[in-house]
Amino acid sequence: MARTRTSLFYPILIAALAIAFSITILVGWSVIFTQYYLLATETKALPDLGVGYWLILSGGCVFLVLVIGALALFLKSHISQALYMRRQDTFLDSVTHELKSPLASLRLGLETMQMRQLSPQMQERFVTMMRRDVDRLQDFVEHVLEASRLEHAKSLELEPTVLPELLEQVLKQIHRRHTLSNKAITVVMDLETPERPLRTDPVALELILINLIDNAVKYSPRDHIHVRVHMHEEPGHVIIEVSDQGMGIPPADLKRIFERFFRVERTDAPQIQGTGLGLYVVASLIKRLGGNIKAHSQGANTGTTFTLKLPSKRGPGLKRKSTPP
Repeated sequence: MARTRTSLFYPILIAALAIAFSITILVGWSVIFTQYYLLATETKALPDLGVGYWLILSGGCVFLVLVIGALALFLKSHISQALYMRRQDTFLDSVTHELKSPLASLRLGLETMQMRQLSPQMQERFVTMMRRDVDRLQDFVEHVLEASRLEHAKSLELEPTVLPELLEQVLKQIHRRHTLSNKAITVVMDLETPERPLRTDPVALELILINLIDNAVKYSPRDHIHVRVHMHEEPGHVIIEVSDQGMGIPPADLKRIFERFFRVERTDAPQIQGTGLGLYVVASLIKRLGGNIKAHSQGANTGTTFTLKLPSKRGPGLKRKSTPP
């Protein structure tokens, strides 16, 4: 069912007019009050107000400034709420698509296999297609559940994790999900001791890498997928860079892509389906691991690089969960 989106034009117009009217009153009241006081003192002997005059004038100005500030805050709050609701509408649209498309594909595949005698090759083809749809549904559910869990989770469970082994598991999932060639993803490992475990949450880090590499693949041209994963070290930190040569991100959206439900609106290319939760989950998990992430892109069709920086030791503020005896 179609939903009407909240228009921001009229609230912005009304608030702008109210602020302009308040400013007009502020200026006009100050001028009139000053002119009246000067005129009255010239035509009729009035007691000199002294400091009282300035107190009255400044008090009125402060009151009107507070009114203008309240109107501005109301406008900002209304715009933020409207934009958030709009992103939620986009999220719900994406949820509908992310659920209906694979379910319809699964249903069609099962009905075809049930009604027809297929050759082993065709059966294998349908099973592969249905497995891909199941993986897509699983990823979607994990994103939604992880985003909800992050709102209440207080700590992550840290344990020794060997980065090359973890990355190998992630790449196997990505290759299976997208049926990629061996040259599609390049790994550059510049760690001094790759086998040395990193104390981190392996489940969280795996989810982070899957999201970043999966996005790099999805937003690359299908006939030109080239993703580069570069791991290296700095004093006290491990740096992981995921680069692609895909659609790129407008510079104005680079800071907003980690917001919940936010998705880049593209006019130069077809919109790729998604929930707007993937990068939000990534940024939240990285923050909980004591690290940070930055995105860099020159704009459309220039590719994107995500730089993930993690502490090589236990991050600040993280507590290891106690295991029951």
